[in-house]
Amino acid sequence: MVARHLRGIVAAENIHLTIANGENAAGGFGITPPLADELFACGVDVLTSGNHIWDKREIYDYLPQHARLLRPANYVEELPGSGVVVVEARNGVRCAVINLQGRVYMPTIECPFRKANALLAALPAEVKVRFVDFHAELTSEKMAMGWHLDGRVSAMIGTHTHVPTADTRILPGGTAYQTDAGMTGPYHSVIGVEKQLILERFLKQLPVRMEAARGGPELHGVVVEVDEATGRASAIKRVEVLD
Repeated sequence: MVARHLRGIVAAENIHLTIANGENAAGGFGITPPLADELFACGVDVLTSGNHIWDKREIYDYLPQHARLLRPANYVEELPGSGVVVVEARNGVRCAVINLQGRVYMPTIECPFRKANALLAALPAEVKVRFVDFHAELTSEKMAMGWHLDGRVSAMIGTHTHVPTADTRILPGGTAYQTDAGMTGPYHSVIGVEKQLILERFLKQLPVRMEAARGGPELHGVVVEVDEATGRASAIKRVEVLD
């Protein structure tokens, strides 16, 4: 889906920076170096991730060498990679991308709210365009982060729950927000997993081996317009492509 459609979306919308969460690219679990390279070659400028970034051990050596692949910043510092990067968009504007992970029903890691404060304080003042991928389970935690960051970042888009939400908006302080961007993958499924396997799990209460589904491919995301002088968002809209 990304290979077929991303460049067309970028051209049609005059997009200067493309960000994608790639943590499930390897058949639903993690990401590998070849897949990261392939997504970059398709036109993705920065890859964010989440708790599944650690699923494929071969990515551990890749992370420190490729700053444009992020892991959540609020994991311990000793782990490979970084949770923030400043890149130059195609129009020459410097943009910061921050990756954070929630803690409710997720691994116990550093507080994402306090980590966000520290990361924003450390960014150069001249970098006005700031994007946050908050990878979290609960809609309430993601909404709380949106209000926490309102007026301090250009956009905060949630990921992890694989279902696009209909609360696309700009918060009062100028931060573009959506609770979850939704997944790019097979929608004839249960959040990307073969639906019959999940039905069997619910009916029998026995463990099953998760397998990625293959039907109903869709691409989901958002397009955000930002005033480069102020960093405030001026527009946000959802993107949906069905094959």
